[in-house]
Amino acid sequence: MRKLWFFIPVLFAITALVFWGCKKDDPDNNDPVPTDEIELIVNTDGVSETQKRVHYINEPLFDTSYQKKKKDSRAVGAEALFMHVAEVESPVVGDRVLSATHVKFNGKFAYVSYHYNEPNSSPMSEALYEGHIDVFDVENPLFPIILSTAQNHRADFNTMFLDYETTGAQRRLWIGATDYGVGGAVFDLDLTDNVILPGTMMTRYKTPPGNSVNGVVRSADWLYATAGRTEGGVFVFDEEKMQLETSLTNEFENAKYAAVSGYSVGDKHVVLRSGTNAQLLVYEVGAAHTEIATYDIGSIEPETGKSGIYVKNNICWVAMGYAGLKAFDLNDGSLVHTLSPENMGDAAVTNGVCLDDDYVYVANGSDGLYLCAMVEGQQELEVLETHNFGASANYIDVGEDLIFIANGREGLQILRRIPPGDYTVICDYDDDGIPECIEPNPYDLCETLVSDLDAALPESKSVFTYHPEYLDNPNTTLELLEPATVYVTFIDEGAGWKNSLGTYHYPADSPPETVDDIRDSKLLIYPNSSKQGAGGALTAGTTIKLLGTFPQGTNVGAFLVARGWAGKSSTYPSGLSEGAYTHYSNDILNIAQAQQTLLFYDVSCDAIVLAIEDVKVGTGDDDFNDCMFQIIVDPPTAVNTDLYIQIGE
Repeated sequence: MRKLWFFIPVLFAITALVFWGCKKDDPDNNDPVPTDEIELIVNTDGVSETQKRVHYINEPLFDTSYQKKKKDSRAVGAEALFMHVAEVESPVVGDRVLSATHVKFNGKFAYVSYHYNEPNSSPMSEALYEGHIDVFDVENPLFPIILSTAQNHRADFNTMFLDYETTGAQRRLWIGATDYGVGGAVFDLDLTDNVILPGTMMTRYKTPPGNSVNGVVRSADWLYATAGRTEGGVFVFDEEKMQLETSLTNEFENAKYAAVSGYSVGDKHVVLRSGTNAQLLVYEVGAAHTEIATYDIGSIEPETGKSGIYVKNNICWVAMGYAGLKAFDLNDGSLVHTLSPENMGDAAVTNGVCLDDDYVYVANGSDGLYLCAMVEGQQELEVLETHNFGASANYIDVGEDLIFIANGREGLQILRRIPPGDYTVICDYDDDGIPECIEPNPYDLCETLVSDLDAALPESKSVFTYHPEYLDNPNTTLELLEPATVYVTFIDEGAGWKNSLGTYHYPADSPPETVDDIRDSKLLIYPNSSKQGAGGALTAGTTIKLLGTFPQGTNVGAFLVARGWAGKSSTYPSGLSEGAYTHYSNDILNIAQAQQTLLFYDVSCDAIVLAIEDVKVGTGDDDFNDCMFQIIVDPPTAVNTDLYIQIGE
C-alpha cells in the first residue's frame, strides 16, 4: 500500500540558540517604554523568500522497517520511512543572522519563530533585539514553501503557543518574548485565515518582574507565562481580557518551559524550573490555580540551555541537558522513561522532545536528532536512528507527517515521516473509491474530446500496429517551465479491471532510475478509476487538484496500479490491494521497461490527455484507452504542449 519519504530541519550549536545572555535579562532594562500596540513588518513575497532560503533535498534519511530485521525483540508501533525534505536558512537582518527558537503546526500551516542571539558580553542596546516569524504552507509535504514573514525590531521572539480556538477566521498566536523596553512580555497576535496580514498589530502584556518569557501556554480561561532566569516566576492572565490575575510563584530562578495536560478545568499546568536543583511545578487548571505537587527531578545543565518539556498522557517529558531525557508521571512524580547520557554521543545535550503515536523525537544539540522507541517493560528508550545535521538541534515539533527541527542560527531542518506501503492517498474516500476531496472542474470537458480520443485510440486496436508513430514520441511526463498547480480530470475508461491511479514527481534534471527514486512522491488520487456502470462511480469531469504548487523544473508523471481496487473483497481494510503490477510514465520503471502511457495534446480542445494501457503490453489488446484523464495545468504557459502527440487537428 503506502510508502513515502521524509525530512528534517537545519543547523547550529546548542548554547547559541537559547542563551539570552545577562544583558537581556537585566532587570534595569526598563527604558524606554513603548506603546503596547506594535505593528509587525510583514513581507508577503513568499516566492522570493522560498527561493532565497529554502533548499529542497527530498532524500531518504532512515527507514525503521529495517530495524525489525536487526532487533526482533523490539515492538515498534509502526514502521516508517523518514525523508530529509529541506533545509531552511535563518533570516538575516542587516549583518545579523537570527536564531530559530520555536515551531508550531496548524494543519497545512506551520510557524517558526526567531530571535537575535547576541554574542556574549555585548553592550546593551535596542539593536540586540529582533523578532521574526516565518509562515509556511506545508500542504505539499515535499515542497513546503514560505508564504510570508513578519518581524519587529525591538523584541526577541522566544516561544509560541497557537490557540486551540478560532473566532471566525481569526486564531490567536501567543508569543513569549523579551522586549527591549519592558523586559519579559507576551504578545497577542491575531492570525487571519492562518496567515499574518500586512498591517497586523501585536498587543504586548508585561510579565513583572520576569525579564525573559521562556514558556507560554493556554488552558481553559487562562494564559500562563513562565518568565525570568534570575528573577521571575509563573504569571496567570485572564485569557479573554488579558488582565494579570496572579503570580503563582514570585522571584524563582530559571523559570523555563510550560505545558498543559489538556485544555479544560481540572487538567494540569506544568512548569519547569531548571538548574542544579531542577523541579516540575504542577498546578490544577482552575480559578484557584492550586499547586498540586512539586517534584524534584535532579540537575539540568547548562542552566542557560533550552530545556523543553512535552506532556502527553499525563507523562511529562523533560529535556535535561547533559543528563539526557527523563519522563515523569505527573500523578506521583515517578520516573517512567529515560534516555541516559551513556546511550548518547559525547556531543549530546538534550534540548527538546516531542512525541507522536509511535516514536519519541529528541533534539540532542550538536549530536542532532535521535529517533527513539518505547520498549514494553523497559524504562530506557531504544535509540533507533540518529542523524547529525552539522548543527545544534534545539527544538523539535511534529505535524501531520512533517518534523521541523529548529537549529539556532543554522535555521531549520524539515523531515517527513512516510508510513508503510508504496504510496500516500491524497484524501479519504468512500466505499466506491471516490475521493472526498473532489473539486469543481475549472474547465468543462470539450465536446469533441471523447470523439477525438476514440479516433486516436480505437477500441481493441493495438497502438503498436495502427499507430506505431505514437511510440516515437519520448515525452510521457509533464515538465513544468514555471511554478504551477495541476488538476487531473476523469474522461473515460475502456478497462475491464478496476484500477487505481496516482501521480508522482521529480526534478526534471534528475530523472528516476528505479521506483525508489520517486517513492517519496507517489500520491494515489483515484483509488478506483472505474466509471459508473463499469465497477466504479466516476463520471466524466470528476476532478482532483494535486497537493500544493509544484516549482519550476518539476516533472509530473502518473502511475497505475492494475487491479488496484478490490473493494469489499480486499484483504486490506481500505478496499485497496497490491494489484497485479504497477505501470509508470517513465518507461525505465516498468516491467521490461515497456511503455504503458501516452500523452496527447488535442489541438481543437486545447487539452492535454493521459492515456494508459492497464494490461502489461504484449499480453492484451494494447489499445491504450483503458484509463483516460485530462491534465489541466495552471497557468497553461507552464507546459510546452508542442512536445506531446498532436490530435484533433
